[in-house]
Amino acid sequence: MATELNSDRPQRQRSEQQGGEPVRTTIRNLELARHVARDAQRVVAGDLSEQEFYERYHEAYLHEFGVDSRAISRQEVPNVASGQGAAKGAMAERPKPMINGPLSRRAFLMLAGGGAAAVALAATLGRLVPQVAYARTEGSSESPRAQGAVEGSQAVKRIQMGMVIDLERCTGCLVCVDACHRENNTEEGVHWMYVLAYKDENKEGVNFLVRPCNHCTNPPCVKVCPVMARHKREKDGLVLTDQDICIGTRYCEVACPYGVNYFQWGEPNPDTEMIRQHGRKDYRGRTVEFNPPRGVMGKCTFCPQRQDSEGKRGTTSCQQACPHDAIHFGDMNDPNSAPRQYLERRRQEKGGYLSTFRLLDDLGTEPNILYIGHQPSRSAKQVDGPITYEDWGWVDRRGDVLEGPRPWFMRVFGG
Repeated sequence: MATELNSDRPQRQRSEQQGGEPVRTTIRNLELARHVARDAQRVVAGDLSEQEFYERYHEAYLHEFGVDSRAISRQEVPNVASGQGAAKGAMAERPKPMINGPLSRRAFLMLAGGGAAAVALAATLGRLVPQVAYARTEGSSESPRAQGAVEGSQAVKRIQMGMVIDLERCTGCLVCVDACHRENNTEEGVHWMYVLAYKDENKEGVNFLVRPCNHCTNPPCVKVCPVMARHKREKDGLVLTDQDICIGTRYCEVACPYGVNYFQWGEPNPDTEMIRQHGRKDYRGRTVEFNPPRGVMGKCTFCPQRQDSEGKRGTTSCQQACPHDAIHFGDMNDPNSAPRQYLERRRQEKGGYLSTFRLLDDLGTEPNILYIGHQPSRSAKQVDGPITYEDWGWVDRRGDVLEGPRPWFMRVFGG
């Protein structure tokens, strides 16, 4: 397959420069990106092994990027650097970067255009909402993966931070969106937290869907990154981007079925006092916090700067700012955590029957956002909420500001 996908394609470059080197707007090999995204989702679904996935695209990655570091922390993956296979059950060593000549990160910004991301995600996004909205009792009719994540399966013992979001309490005030902007100093139109207002034939009035990153237990975005900049933090399960080594391929954006990734097209906002005080490093010394530099991927991070702080650990900016107690953050594998306790309390209030759902929980990603409330059907249509993004001084149409792809939820709901 690598031979089939290694066709060189002309690249369209932006005519303007935003300080420094030009930014490219397309992936050089769209066919490779589509195949990688498709197979990454097959891996998380259990239809393809990581070993097969690694071997299938290793040569193509070397041809496309000049580097393939994906063997890091993989079991039974051949040690590409030495040419020898790893012992069964042993961790493969990280192969040395194979860069063909001097190459800076800023010179290596191979970006996917909005069309590429839309095409790659179209099939998956059609499955975002079921034909009929339905209610279910949490813990009884969930999929085995989802039930294990919430109900504390014996097989899952690691800390996995996530959220229970009570849509029945959400009023669409957008305070959580504003808090995220302020905490991370993101640009106009970049919404790491997004609140979608919609109407549905199965429920009266205006409904809301609050969408941060799902920080999946089994994230496809991690599997496609050629330099392993996108990774899952061991301590708490946060899915993060190492901004120091990200080369801006945007493969994580194409592979993610939730559309939560944003590329930093231009220079970020000037440093704020918050950033000067906290720096950009987490407890491991990796640059994963706040708004990324130009040419790097950004998304909801679950505030690692807070999780590494004694005083703010166990909080996020959106959760803390919500005036309606709709967002509950904590270890989804701990029955005594804030989200699990809230879930149990709401179940009791409902007489043991609680309508819950997860987005695309059938894909195998094991999302760590659990929603309480109405699940949108395929007939759902986006509408203006009681408070618009323009009311806050933000732009709801990201493409008008950043020349990037429109968020998946706007495409799904016909926006």
